[in-house]
Amino acid sequence: MSIEIRVYKAGSGARWFKAGLDIFQHQPFIFMFMYLFIAAVGMLGFILPLLKIPAVLATPFLLAGFYQAALRRQQGHKVAFADILNVFSQQGRRMSLFRVGLYQMGAALLLGMVSSLLFADAVAVFNQPDLDPQLALQQLAQSFSFPAVALFLVLFSVYLCAFAFAVPLVYFGGHTSMWAVMKASLMAFYHNMAAMTVYGLIGAGLMLVCAILSFIPLLVVMPICYISLFIAFQAIFMPKLQHHEGGNGTVDKSQNEPAKEQEPVSSDGRFDA
Repeated sequence: MSIEIRVYKAGSGARWFKAGLDIFQHQPFIFMFMYLFIAAVGMLGFILPLLKIPAVLATPFLLAGFYQAALRRQQGHKVAFADILNVFSQQGRRMSLFRVGLYQMGAALLLGMVSSLLFADAVAVFNQPDLDPQLALQQLAQSFSFPAVALFLVLFSVYLCAFAFAVPLVYFGGHTSMWAVMKASLMAFYHNMAAMTVYGLIGAGLMLVCAILSFIPLLVVMPICYISLFIAFQAIFMPKLQHHEGGNGTVDKSQNEPAKEQEPVSSDGRFDA
């Protein structure tokens, strides 16, 4: 069964980002600490190689917990840092999230193998002992291949797009077929290329500013990017999540719901409208 995808215009990308900012500013420090925790778990694999696999497999659970906290905050509820861990004790989705981690780890390994083949000459330069820096730069310049870089960027983009919406599709959508989930995530980016490009340019621009100034502002930018990506998921895949009861019992309609822009399309590319 195909997964229905809704299509939005370019301006929606900015609205998704603003909606993420609106949610973040209600409890900024909670979301900052949640992001720090996710980043710290991700770094464990680089510091302690034995924990690399457990860290990779735990990341989908932490992302699901982060998205669940964002949804509760969107609904007007207070969230706590411990909410990010609630997913580990919830039955019914744990195996699917575990499979997301396995598939993502396998895809990353394949991407690493391909990159090692594409940039074998550059790797060989770095592996040379006691190499003069100027000579190393010359050899790197000689080994540079624009087609190899272009191919790697395309493969890396496909990898990111295939898993961008995988966690919320599994956790909130209840989908169990990983191939269907990855295909739907890819098709969501394809059909919403304009909106996702605007979203990506805003995020990349803010990250570039953070890199120029200092990396500390990333503690603010990255949680907003995570939340706004979840807002994009709501709009594209599960618009019913945008119509919910707020903490005061009223119906809260998300400001990123451009009803006139929606065009339902299935993940196999067929328009269902």
